[in-house]
Amino acid sequence: MKTVFLHIGTAKTGTTSLQRFLKINEKVLNSKGFTYPMMPFTFKEAADERNAHFLTMWDTPDKQNRWDKGFSVVKDAISSYDNVILSDEQLWIVQPKKGFWEKTLSAFKNAGADNIKVIVYLRPQDQMAESHWNQRVKGRPKLSETFDEFLNGGGYNFFPLDYGKTVDWVAEHAGVHNLTVRVFEQQQFTGGSLHADFLNVLGLGLTEEYKEPAHVSNVRLPDNVVEIKRLINSIDSYQSTGIPNFYWDAIRKAYGLGSMKELPQHKAGMFSPEERQKYMDQFAGSNAHVAKEYLGRPDGTLFYGELSSLPKWEPNEREMLMDIIRVFAGADVYLYKRQEELYQQVNEMYNSLPFRAYRKLRGIKDTSEEEA
Repeated sequence: MKTVFLHIGTAKTGTTSLQRFLKINEKVLNSKGFTYPMMPFTFKEAADERNAHFLTMWDTPDKQNRWDKGFSVVKDAISSYDNVILSDEQLWIVQPKKGFWEKTLSAFKNAGADNIKVIVYLRPQDQMAESHWNQRVKGRPKLSETFDEFLNGGGYNFFPLDYGKTVDWVAEHAGVHNLTVRVFEQQQFTGGSLHADFLNVLGLGLTEEYKEPAHVSNVRLPDNVVEIKRLINSIDSYQSTGIPNFYWDAIRKAYGLGSMKELPQHKAGMFSPEERQKYMDQFAGSNAHVAKEYLGRPDGTLFYGELSSLPKWEPNEREMLMDIIRVFAGADVYLYKRQEELYQQVNEMYNSLPFRAYRKLRGIKDTSEEEA
């Protein structure tokens, strides 16, 4: 029996950490009859670990070759292993489109899969909105909208937040018995961690054989810093598609976000407690439906955690000034190091044998020897 486990997200539910975990533990998974295959191509907007991202190309004719090459890899993986794991968080957004499941499920069957098991993780919608806004401010498309503008102005209409409606859609096409719904809350993880919980869905246990990723992925920016980055994003010249998002790299290094092993604690949220309750009330019926129909909970409780009572973020002048200094000092150090790296590369090229021969042939004075 050949089974494909298709993890479709959602985004902001530890997907990057999970994908890295699966990649670095490929040999352990292989020993248990599973594989997490890497694709022989990359996408500019997606990390290599997102091995199911090619499925998002299902209705993009000019990228049909990625779809074909992806399923060629899947076919080879199915021929070698009984269980194939694929993951990409963007599938949660893509899959509600008419025709996606018909084409995708047919392609998996043609590749040799007997079963396609779909896995999805759901996070409270208020946390999802805050995390998405933070992500889009720190990354691309270099969002400059305030949280309220993002939430209420239509900027957040790209993400399916009606979990009941969307999960029903998946179940209708993949089959209820082929769908596993999990909740992205620490107290609901089997084994106490996301990695243990996901392995449990596969029928495996988290043992000492597995390695953990070295650091937390996609860390949320500190409250003041995200506001600084949002204002930087509003600069027209920085918005240019030709300008890299280098301030994010500078901020990561200045705050050590690339090496964190635990998520930082936040003193405030982007909702007031009253706004948060009102926001979540609109999803109460949909969330209860998922809990009852897909998790077997008669009381309709999907999320066990209490809503955050943190106050709504307001800038603190003294703390903001300190963070401004830290951000721009970090950016200066980042740019200085990049300049030094480029200088070293040019210097090495200038002093390489081909360039030295060219200068000698052209009779160009070797300034590097004079300086020495």
